[in-house]
Parts: sequence; C-alpha cells; structure tokens
Amino acid sequence: MIGLIISGHGNFASGLHTSLKLIVGESNNIEYVDFEETDSIEDLRKKYYNSLENLDNCDSILALSDLAGGSPFKTLVEIKTEIEKPMEVVSGTNLPMILEISMSKDFSNDLNSLTESSIEIGKNGIVKFDFLVHEEIEVEDGI
Repeated sequence: MIGLIISGHGNFASGLHTSLKLIVGESNNIEYVDFEETDSIEDLRKKYYNSLENLDNCDSILALSDLAGGSPFKTLVEIKTEIEKPMEVVSGTNLPMILEISMSKDFSNDLNSLTESSIEIGKNGIVKFDFLVHEEIEVEDGI
C-alpha cells in the first residue's frame, strides 16, 4: 500500500484536503502537512516524521509538495535520504493530481508507476480555455 504526504507553504495542504474531501470524501493513508509562517524547518521535519509514523502501515510513500526548491520540498528530499522506506518526492502539486492519485493509490503497489502517473496527471490538469468558432455548413434538402 502506498501512502501520500501532501505538503506546501501556508495552508496549501489543508486547502487541498478540504477540496478533496468536498469532491470525493475522506481518503485513507493521506497526511496533510502545512508549513505555516510560525514554523521552523525543525518544526516541519517533526510534522513530516509524525506523518510517516501515521503512515507506518504503508509500504512506500509518495510525497507531493507545492514548489520545487521550497522548504517543504527540500525537507522531504532530505527525509527521503534518511528513511529506509521507499519514498518519492514530487513538486508542482495541483488538485487534479490529488484527485486522481487519491482514488488510484489503493489499487497500485508500484510507487514508480504512481509517481510517473501523478506527474502526467498534474500536467494534463493545466488547460487554457479557448472559444472555438464553428463555420455554418449549408445543408441541401434530399439525399
């Protein structure tokens, strides 16, 4: 079983949690870690290790953060090197990514596949709206 840690600056993670809960209900084996303004890096590390303890029943961890290079991301990368459990760290998390992964993670034990899938889903979740103009086609009576 694969566990998820979702993290980011401010209330990024808890905001995604409320959105996910509204759309698909509560999901198991997901931890949400906010890096709040008053938190030190050490506070953040403690939150991550607490989340890992809560996900102790999971064979591997997919950790999703908001911004590559930010403190939540860098701290997750450091923790990845410190633990024995397989763990992948991905940044650029968005709601379409979380929705799909939360519903599919329980059907896969392949961390690499789930990680690659999460990246592809995240990219595909970014779209631009464009108006399309359709030309009218004249239709003649008869066959």
